[in-house]
Amino acid sequence: MKLLKHGLILFVALLVVITIFDLVRIRNYTTYPIRPEKDLTLNESGIYHDLFYGRPIEDWNALRGALEYIRGEFDCADFRLVNLIRILYEFEDIIPQSYTDEIEDILIGFRYWMDEPGENSMCYWSENHQILFASAEYLIGQKYPDRIFQNTGETGLDHMQKARQRILDWLQFRWDYGFTEFYSNVYYKEDIGALVNLIDYARDEEIVKKSQIVLDLLFYDVATQSLDTLFVSVSGRAYESHRQKGSMTNVTNYYWGDKSDIGKGMTFGLVATEKYQLPPVLKEIAGDTSNVEIMQSNGLDIDELTSEGFDSTDTRSIMMQWGMEAFVNPEVVRNSLSYIRSNQMFTNGFLTGFRDLDYSVLRFLHLEPLLVKLINPQSIGVAIQKGNTYTYRTEDYSLYTVQSYQVGDFGDQQHVAGMNIGSHFAIFHCHPAAEEGTSHSPDYWVGYGHFPHSVQDKNVNLSIYHLPEKKGLMEMDLLGFTHAYFPHAKFDSVILEENYVFGKKGSTYCAFIGRNPFTYRNDDMDDLIQPGKTAFWITEAGAKTTDGSFTNFVNRIKSNKIDFDLQELRLDYHSGGRDYSLIYDEEFKVNKEVVNTRYDRYDSPYVQAGRKPHEISITKDTHSLYLNFDNLIREFNTE
Repeated sequence: MKLLKHGLILFVALLVVITIFDLVRIRNYTTYPIRPEKDLTLNESGIYHDLFYGRPIEDWNALRGALEYIRGEFDCADFRLVNLIRILYEFEDIIPQSYTDEIEDILIGFRYWMDEPGENSMCYWSENHQILFASAEYLIGQKYPDRIFQNTGETGLDHMQKARQRILDWLQFRWDYGFTEFYSNVYYKEDIGALVNLIDYARDEEIVKKSQIVLDLLFYDVATQSLDTLFVSVSGRAYESHRQKGSMTNVTNYYWGDKSDIGKGMTFGLVATEKYQLPPVLKEIAGDTSNVEIMQSNGLDIDELTSEGFDSTDTRSIMMQWGMEAFVNPEVVRNSLSYIRSNQMFTNGFLTGFRDLDYSVLRFLHLEPLLVKLINPQSIGVAIQKGNTYTYRTEDYSLYTVQSYQVGDFGDQQHVAGMNIGSHFAIFHCHPAAEEGTSHSPDYWVGYGHFPHSVQDKNVNLSIYHLPEKKGLMEMDLLGFTHAYFPHAKFDSVILEENYVFGKKGSTYCAFIGRNPFTYRNDDMDDLIQPGKTAFWITEAGAKTTDGSFTNFVNRIKSNKIDFDLQELRLDYHSGGRDYSLIYDEEFKVNKEVVNTRYDRYDSPYVQAGRKPHEISITKDTHSLYLNFDNLIREFNTE
């Protein structure tokens, strides 16, 4: 008994000593800067724009800021590489020799992937960064195949081969599962920059053809989710302005709007390219003014990672897990820690939170998943899981929802429901994660504190918020209200009556109905507040073509029957001859029939396809696009 007691004391003492050593080690970690101390003028896109149009570069020093940024390996240096590569491939003969030497020196010393020697605070892992880094590494390796890259001691050819595999894996993920950052008018731009560069400059037919195919699928998303040239929809990642008015109007205008120049930036390659042509069927889909329902499945759920072969720490698995922003969730937290340790990434400014889990006792006893479950950190909401998206688009509006998405969970940058008011602006509601004035994600207008249960059928969306009574252990805040972006000044007419608010813009009408009375917040006539931790929002879209006058629309909505059972958390709504019923975190019914809100890869009038399709055929009227990823077939008619 004494021996056992002494052994136990020795074991505890050993654990204490190991933990003390861990504490000292963790405190000694440095953190590399995410941004430079001083603002740098980044003008490589402007220089490429001028070069393309034949304008002389009077001062090549304008490139200095971008080169310093890339040399410093600050976050988003890969953004700067997009047009620098285009300058290097197309205009190398007119770059001053001193700048050519400096560019080569920087590019050959750069750290292109997480498993390479060196440390910095660049974000390599999100979906758009993955293809940006891989595209850059491949094309720079191709440019200098025999040069020794100082950071790794490998040749450019070696870098090409490594990057090639990541490129092909990334493209395969998009073909099989769609975009994790689905419908993101923020990050689709970055994907475009990387893909167009591969299409224009890669000398590998498989990479070129598959990049063209995936770019077609990206533009199918843009076409189906746009109203005229306004590309705003539900999204895996969106920020405040991107939920309200989007950020790709320059691209949509170029392809199916006023044909104006895209302008300086990562998407300008679409103007410069001679190797990518937008299939006409996508332009036809963008211009379709009929009433259409567009269903789609985008990405993976965390509980699918094992069955789909992405549950390890190999590069392919980490690309999928971290591309989903799934870092700390119990199912993957040990993978994340293992990869971070192996690649000396505790010094990365985005990953410093993992230091709190870097204790030997937790590691050896496999306690990290249990600890995450007990603490339930808000950061688990960062993970972008499968989006079953539903869009109802008409000539006058589009209404869109990610059906039953992660009900009640923490959110981050996801956008799960909204409505486009013509092609002017969008409206949406959310539960703010923090008060105004914060600058992180999620915050007051970005993401959600807690997701609602949100569902849609045609022109009606039902959403129920049921917030916890107490703030989570690591939750930033728990605000006791929900709110909506409903910009009073942008409407032609607004009517606010108790728990009803109506808006009219041109021929488009909209209504929000709440459980509790609405008020505009202080003097902010964009911010519509609904108090209460348990609340519902009903959104109904209408138009002059279907409702006649705005007055008729208002009167019809106000006469609709509504019932909310607080105990069962069931919302019943009758409108337009249809009965809608939603039980929180359970079923959604229309006319007493349960609605299936889990979709195939594509389900719309334009294309039908399951997950991991062999082929995809997109049609609209006389136009068509046929894609076969494995056989490198891309065919479309231009007439």
